Formats: sequence, structure tokens, C-alpha cells
Amino acid sequence: MTQSYTTDPTDGDAEPILSTDDLTKKFGTLTAVDGVSLEIPADRITSIIGPNGAGKTTLFNLFTGKYEPTEGRIALRGDRIDGKEPHHLVERGLVRSFQINNFFADLTARENVRLATQAPYTGFRPRDFLAHHRDLDVATESANRILERVHLSNVADETASNLSYGQRRHLEIGISLAADPDLFLMDEPTAGMSPEETRETVELVEEIASDITLILIEHDMHIVMDISDQIVVMNEGMVLARGTPDQIRNDERVQRAYLGSE
Repeated sequence: MTQSYTTDPTDGDAEPILSTDDLTKKFGTLTAVDGVSLEIPADRITSIIGPNGAGKTTLFNLFTGKYEPTEGRIALRGDRIDGKEPHHLVERGLVRSFQINNFFADLTARENVRLATQAPYTGFRPRDFLAHHRDLDVATESANRILERVHLSNVADETASNLSYGQRRHLEIGISLAADPDLFLMDEPTAGMSPEETRETVELVEEIASDITLILIEHDMHIVMDISDQIVVMNEGMVLARGTPDQIRNDERVQRAYLGSE
């Protein structure tokens, strides 16, 4: 099936940080991602939308090395990365947050982020943590800066399990930022949040986008339309359309497949 695209929403100065060529993932007879060719521009917010089962999460799993493609290629800054292990991609500056919180519930917010700042140097091996004890002050300083960036300085010494839901999501973002990424994939960052938590998280996402390229999966169309530079619409594993928020909002194919009467 031939895929359809709107006009490229990016300008000529925006070099792609991530690109795919005929990317396909099959699970037996099911084709979850079907011949996706995309360019993700650097220094932009790209949102991936589509109905449940459209292939969005599978695409994220391909980008981050959880799945290997059945066919096709993925390139990060022009270098092929399909088939690379997830930790190698983190070392290359590509990180991901999940819908489900991932942290040590019995540690404080500061301790969680500090461990993440140490991970690239220790690999979480106990003997290496001991060997690098002199760097603890440096790691703590880095953790404090990250906590300030994700608006958690006031709860730095709170146990993670005692944080509010929104604060836990911000903590997970902080843990991801500890890897010093160039490209950050966020899977439904505002899912399950109250209106106030959603507002605060959207503000945080926009702040992070000032120096990190973001790719979001997000179901709240008001958020998608407000913050995205580029929107990719998926349907049945394929890219139905790609464009600016205005282009996507006015695309009749997208209206029929996903947006309905909006």
C-alpha cells in the first residue's frame, strides 16, 4: 500500500537526527509497522499520533532497540543503529521514558537521579560504585541540577514512593535526563494526570525541548496541536500523514481515520 504524506513541515536548516527507510516489524502474520520511512528533524518536537493498534509503541520499540526490524533501516545522525542494544543507544544519546514509572521506590528522588548519573561510569556494578566513591559529590551536584530542571528540588529528599503521581512522572523524566540525551522519546508523558499536573508537565516538556530533540506519543490532541512542530499520523502500521499541526488538523484523511469531528 502506498503511503501518503503532507508537505514536509520542516525548514531546510533542520537536519534529521533520526531517520528510517522502509522500516517494517512483523510478529508472525501480523505486520505492526509497515514500510515506514521518516525523517525526524533535530531541535524540534515531533508527536506521533494514531488510534490504538496503529503501531506507535512498536515504532518506539524499534527506535530504542527493544525490537529488531524485520526489514528496513534506522539511522541516528546518519549512522545505522537498527539491531543495536538499548544501552548502546543510550550511550549515543537516545533515551526513552515509559507510560509506567521506572524508579527505585524506596530511594529518595535525589538518590534515584544520582544513581542514573553514575550509571554510564559504573554499569551498576557494586565494586565500581565503590571505586568511584570520590565522584559522589559530582554525581550529587548533577542530580541536584537535574531535579531543579524537572521542578523537584523541593522534594529531593522525599522517598520516591511518597511523591505524587505527577512528581513521579517528572522523576522518571529526570532519570532519563541524567543520560544527557540529544534525542528523548516520551511515551504519553501526561497520561493519567490531573489538569494541573498536565499543565506543569507540558511546561516541562517545552522547557526540555529548548535543547533536546523530542519525539512524543500523546493522545491529548489539544497538547499535540499546541506544542508540536511536526505531527506524524499512523494508521494500521503505516504513516498516513505528516505535517504541521495546521496541516494535520485540516487533512481529510486524518479526519476520517483518527480525528473524527475535531
